[in-house]
Amino acid sequence: MAFSLWLTPPPGSPMYAHLSQFMCELPKADPSLSASPAFLPHITVVSGLPQPSTSSLSRLKLPAGLTISFNSLSFGSAYFKKIHFSIERSHTSIELAKEARVNLQSMWKGEAERAVELEYDPHASLIYSDVGLNDPIKEVARQTVKLELEKSGHTTSEGLGWRGGQLLLVKTEGPVDQWKVLKTIDTTG
Repeated sequence: MAFSLWLTPPPGSPMYAHLSQFMCELPKADPSLSASPAFLPHITVVSGLPQPSTSSLSRLKLPAGLTISFNSLSFGSAYFKKIHFSIERSHTSIELAKEARVNLQSMWKGEAERAVELEYDPHASLIYSDVGLNDPIKEVARQTVKLELEKSGHTTSEGLGWRGGQLLLVKTEGPVDQWKVLKTIDTTG
């Protein structure tokens, strides 16, 4: 079985609503994106986990002042990074990624630091898709995100983000529509 640890914006927060809206509007903006599966707004902290024990989840030490900041709208060739916001590699997000690897993958601290340095690429996906993105699709995505940002009073995604949030343990096996949240850990306290 495969499990992932996700960080979501605080439920009910403006950023949770904004990301949800982007994820809803993008598939409508271009027919080639309409097959994108629905999923919760999140950043994957670590994936490919065996099922973690309750004790390993309870040992997670979350960094104080956990802050997530967006850099820019980005496009990729990978299914899970087709259209996404790149995320700043802040001290607190890196600390969270390290702690998750130490506690959920039984890595030594130095091993976790190397893994995060080499592999951790924080991003908030808006679309999962196998569709190749050509320039017209990218422009539709840019305009859709720009319009949604303007509706919320923003001119750019840079500097947007959130503090705190929730950690979700998600069973990420099989098709995306079969993924299931198994546990929620509130980090806003």
